[in-house]
Amino acid sequence: MMNRRSHLTGLAVTTAGVILISPDSLLIRLSLTDVWTLSVWRGLGLAVVLFAVQLIRHRLRTFEIFHDLGLRGVAAAGLSGVGTVLFVAAVQYTSVANVLILIGACPLIAALLSRVFLHEEIPRRTWLAIGATLAGVGLAVGGGLEGPRWGDLYAAGASTCMAAYLTTIRGAGNKDMTPCICLSGVVVVCATLPMANPWAVPASGAWYLALLCIVVIPLSFSLITIGPRYLPAHEVSLIGALETFLGPLWVWLVLDENPGVFAIVGGLVVICALALHSVMGQVIAGGSNRDDSAS
Repeated sequence: MMNRRSHLTGLAVTTAGVILISPDSLLIRLSLTDVWTLSVWRGLGLAVVLFAVQLIRHRLRTFEIFHDLGLRGVAAAGLSGVGTVLFVAAVQYTSVANVLILIGACPLIAALLSRVFLHEEIPRRTWLAIGATLAGVGLAVGGGLEGPRWGDLYAAGASTCMAAYLTTIRGAGNKDMTPCICLSGVVVVCATLPMANPWAVPASGAWYLALLCIVVIPLSFSLITIGPRYLPAHEVSLIGALETFLGPLWVWLVLDENPGVFAIVGGLVVICALALHSVMGQVIAGGSNRDDSAS
């Protein structure tokens, strides 16, 4: 059972990563760039920036660090890269509402994968939080929900890949898996380059694209990848549901696009469910620490 300090560290790191990535949708809109071209730069930013970080951290041991990732690291990179491509395709071929509600299933999928492959016990409070989160996401996007499309399959695939990625990272224990994000960036570039026009970025959107691809995406992905070292994969993906609320909020504040009452209420349901789940986790972890000290 995790101790209170590890749980707090995991909550802090993961929440910081999700908050950092939450302006993603806003910066995409401000960049005025099509999704395929943006995906190329997004993948390139991940690969180059984080490879430079590894060079600074490990210097001559950099390539050894990548080699030490092993098959687990390659699998995690592939899952992350494919999930990103599927997400981009989903946005292209179905409604945003459908994408959000299917991505909202990620915590449930992560919980099932963790139970099957990592043999982790899923506490009742987590199942309740997953249910409340799904209800909040459904409420937030339900007003715009449309019938099934081919893109829904892509969104379901993206949700499954993200859950599997977090579960794979969780299975690595305390091993630093952040180098695998470099490899996932390469996967994204290779998959989306044929559909992209990398030099067609408008001058007015170039700064926003640079901020997104050089700072926001690499740093947020790194923090979220560190999260499963301290928290179960399903809890990391639960915290990720905050983006469903925060993303439209930034667009509302900057571009004055009101997300509507249902989106606000649904987002508050998600936040309350996550807050209650985190508080209960701290109480349980604190009780575990006292029991260990007494024994």
